[in-house]
Amino acid sequence: MSHLRGYMPRSDGEFIAWAKTIYRDCSENSAEWQLDPTLLNQFYELLSDATSAYENNADKELRNRASVKTKDAAFSALKSFLSTYVNTLEGNTNIPDEAIESMGLRPRHPHAHQPIPIPTEAPVLTAVVGQHHDVTIYVSTLQHGHPTEYLKDGKYAGFVLKYLVEGETQWQTVVSTKLHYTLIFADEYEGKYIRMQSAWVNPRIQSGPWSEEVRELIN
Repeated sequence: MSHLRGYMPRSDGEFIAWAKTIYRDCSENSAEWQLDPTLLNQFYELLSDATSAYENNADKELRNRASVKTKDAAFSALKSFLSTYVNTLEGNTNIPDEAIESMGLRPRHPHAHQPIPIPTEAPVLTAVVGQHHDVTIYVSTLQHGHPTEYLKDGKYAGFVLKYLVEGETQWQTVVSTKLHYTLIFADEYEGKYIRMQSAWVNPRIQSGPWSEEVRELIN
């Protein structure tokens, strides 16, 4: 977690409390700080999953090997998201320095507001369709004319994915700080097509050009 390493709370309880403080302040001030509602919604969902997994695992009667695995996965997803999201907060000139510190983030360094290069190339998007209504999206760069799935340029923090399911009118957007992301759909989505595009993002989740559109059938 490059940006968070060294001051992210180590214990599970302290980490959840810390993440809740960040979400509370961002939610209460989202309009004034002009925060991206899609990212804030993603934050809420990841925090909810991590909180639920933490509470279940804290109950000795419910704790087992599976609950520990679920908790670890939920915490990992939230920490991965926060490692990039806090960079967007630090670089947001609408958020005062005292608010950054009150959320338990490190004080801004002198160059926090300086621009960070925005990606100039579009990724290559590859989708792998599973048999249980899941679609895993991989992003890559072109190397010698061919996509290299697990090549990650250090200047990119991850990618933003937008997708639209057949019959719907609203595109959905998620951000991943890894090189892949899995969408899981309910049974009623079986047999519907999904359209997808992706773009690289810098540490402040500012996106570059979009990839070519990919269309797949949900199984």
